[in-house]
Amino acid sequence: MTFATQEPTNRYNGVTPLSPSSQQESFFEDNETWRDAPVLTGTTKFTPRPDVKNIMVTGGAGFIACWVVRHLVLTYPEAYNIVSFDKLDYCASLNNTRALDQEPNFSFYKGDITDPADVMDCLKRYNIDTIFHFAAQSHVDLSFGDPYGFTHTNVYGTHVLLESARKVGIKRFIHVSTDEVYGEVQDDDHDLLETSILAPTNPYAASKAAAEMLVNSYKMSFKLPVIIVRSNNVYGPHQYPEKIIPKFACLLARGKPVVLHGDGSPTRRYLYAGDAADAFDTILHKGQLGEIYNVGSYDEISNLSLCHKLLAEMDIISPRSPPSSPAYNYTTSPPPSSTSSEQEEIDRWIKYTHDRPFNDHRYAVDGTKLRNLGWEPQTSFEEGLRITVDWYRRFGERWWGNITNVLTPFPTTAGYEDEVLEDEGAEMGNEPATSRFAKEGPSVSVSEKTSEFTSSRDQQQHYQQHKHRSREYRHCVRKASHDTTGTNSGSSRIPRSCVLASPLSRDLSTSTSGLASPGITLDEDDGLAAEDTTDDRPTIVYRSKQPQSPRGHKRKFSSTAIGDGITNNKNGFNKKARRIAT
Repeated sequence: MTFATQEPTNRYNGVTPLSPSSQQESFFEDNETWRDAPVLTGTTKFTPRPDVKNIMVTGGAGFIACWVVRHLVLTYPEAYNIVSFDKLDYCASLNNTRALDQEPNFSFYKGDITDPADVMDCLKRYNIDTIFHFAAQSHVDLSFGDPYGFTHTNVYGTHVLLESARKVGIKRFIHVSTDEVYGEVQDDDHDLLETSILAPTNPYAASKAAAEMLVNSYKMSFKLPVIIVRSNNVYGPHQYPEKIIPKFACLLARGKPVVLHGDGSPTRRYLYAGDAADAFDTILHKGQLGEIYNVGSYDEISNLSLCHKLLAEMDIISPRSPPSSPAYNYTTSPPPSSTSSEQEEIDRWIKYTHDRPFNDHRYAVDGTKLRNLGWEPQTSFEEGLRITVDWYRRFGERWWGNITNVLTPFPTTAGYEDEVLEDEGAEMGNEPATSRFAKEGPSVSVSEKTSEFTSSRDQQQHYQQHKHRSREYRHCVRKASHDTTGTNSGSSRIPRSCVLASPLSRDLSTSTSGLASPGITLDEDDGLAAEDTTDDRPTIVYRSKQPQSPRGHKRKFSSTAIGDGITNNKNGFNKKARRIAT
């Protein structure tokens, strides 16, 4: 089977490197590394759908999408033609799909989802009837430094794709979202259903939630046949080393310590990439149009526990538990080391630094709906981690080239090297970043730049104040600064003086020099106040004090409080949810 208008000799859409010095050259250069690597796919196989022939996978040279591309190409060679559509950004590589170059049902199209001409040309050239939309900027750390870029790619790019799909009459549009759109989930909360409200807490998650709203609007307004998929964290071979597992594996392979944000207590649920490919295969063949499906695993592990697992996998320390222990019983930190020498090794290899501007403690989704279609994860966390670490030991550095710039605790994007996520000068230590505030005893000197506290009570009060203000910061509305000519010079910076990322003492009265807008001031007593002095609009004030409800009771405005008692009703929004939402 061939494409209706495919040119078999033109594997890469006629694209060649612009010049020997062009950055694009590295994407097309073949160093033969992929020939030594195993060709990895999922395990499922279904009866092909008669209404699906030509499938476009956006972001096909990226991580999860390349697993889906390989799986569909090799599992359904006589049924489906697969087009990998990718602009080859920093986190993509043609190595991820080079093993498919000689397959007659595979083609690659270099294009950008934010360019309507690229999208329409690909849809028409290959007579596309089905779209898997994976392409997105996805690294949360980078979204704090370049939020406009995330909005442009994830929101506008999705809009371009939806409008193009509507024009050509796409029969099936599978939009890949994330569990982060639900926001933070407390330890004692139930897993969230597909009907739960969306409460994103960072620019990346917000951009994905906004993209979902566009998808839903095209479903309602234009009857576009869509399916939305929300998955928890996926890991495995082929992932760009900016995410925690491949990054830490590469650091340890280089003989360098790993650096945890905060105290390492946030947990994530991890799904092996092969099982993720099976999930999308199941949704393609059994999923119902108009539905939303959570893809969730039970392998929940804290960042600190994950570090111990990686150290054990790299033979730096002994394993913490027998191989037969449950794969999902990792939510608490590992037990103390049995020997002081082993603890010294742990202190040598695990360091700590300040946390993100806001870091969700955990996510938890209920995947029952997808499991009812017959999908179940097949790979335990121990097995998946073993495969992943071995792959990065053997191929990681050769696969991606020079990755030194992404192995820092706080990577940056071009043009934002001086932002709050900068690594240079970041304070690192052997103790969790928040543990110093939990110590009992006399005053503790945090650093030379901070004031001393007279008692542990003062420490706790100061920490809670900083914690509250850092959460309140995401509500701050401010305007990008402009230079004297009227051009935008401040763009999307998060000012250092506003980001209360770590519980350190700060003289707020002298910390306003980094503000991007002259209309924002910091008030020592009341928290953050945003004031627009350029027009007659009313002043917007954000207070650290809890506002009072009409009945005199305190109401919480955190991202998680609004979810208490709302999202756990399997019948949808309950009365309490409707009341609070109103």
